Amino acid sequence: MPQTTKDEYLQKKFDKIDKDNTGKISAADFRQAILGDYRLEAFRTTTIDVYITELSNHTGRITFEQFKKFMQADTFTLKNSLFTIEFKQAFDEIDTNKDGFISSQEARQGLTLAGQHISGLCFNQIIQMFDDDHDGQMSFEEFLNNIKILWHE
Repeated sequence: MPQTTKDEYLQKKFDKIDKDNTGKISAADFRQAILGDYRLEAFRTTTIDVYITELSNHTGRITFEQFKKFMQADTFTLKNSLFTIEFKQAFDEIDTNKDGFISSQEARQGLTLAGQHISGLCFNQIIQMFDDDHDGQMSFEEFLNNIKILWHE
């Protein structure tokens, strides 16, 4: 009996969701199909929704190739766009004045809301560590780059 290839296996999974045989599945059907995927447990539903929207190129329909891209993605690496979306949402929540930067005051508020209490000296060292260009605020790029550095240490 021949062994099923990964693509054939994924095609069968896709076809089960593609009930009308159009070669595309709705974002809602895709979301329902992946909801119990253990690889997504760490992510908020809003992150998953943004990811699905981006994956479908904002069409609301998922092709087999897009489905395969998701199914073969390593969700446990920071290179996965799910992490970027998740970190961007967290950054935006902390950036309360919505200027695209996190000030030290916003960072302190964010840590306090997260239940973290860090002493003044330690907090200042963390802020300096994340503020790569030393302009007194943190851009999303600085935030993400430093998260990646910390993740690898």
